Amino acid sequence: MISYFRKLRLDLTHYLLLVTVLSLPSFVSAQINIALENPLGEVTSVEAVLILILNAFIIIATPIIVLYIIYAGFLYVSARGNVEQTKQATASLTYAIIGAVILLGAVALSEIVANIVGSFTAE
Repeated sequence: MISYFRKLRLDLTHYLLLVTVLSLPSFVSAQINIALENPLGEVTSVEAVLILILNAFIIIATPIIVLYIIYAGFLYVSARGNVEQTKQATASLTYAIIGAVILLGAVALSEIVANIVGSFTAE
């Protein structure tokens, strides 16, 4: 009989806790006015978000490309005529230049697309 009352008390406690937790947001939301702000600032379009992402990518990738070109230069200097190390240095420099061309191509392509879209919306 005692275990029955303990179980009933536990069930009642869980029920009261559940009711309190579920009714709490209605009391709290009646007292607080929440205004959501745009975390991206003045960005209001998908185009602006893509431009921000591209600019962040450029800021991050440019020093990496420069450091990789310097690394390829050190590989050339440390090769001292060794054919295998010279091939590795040439490959490193080639990949760095390809990365730079891809980065510049992305910037140019975004500008071209922005100008084309801008010419259609300006009319």
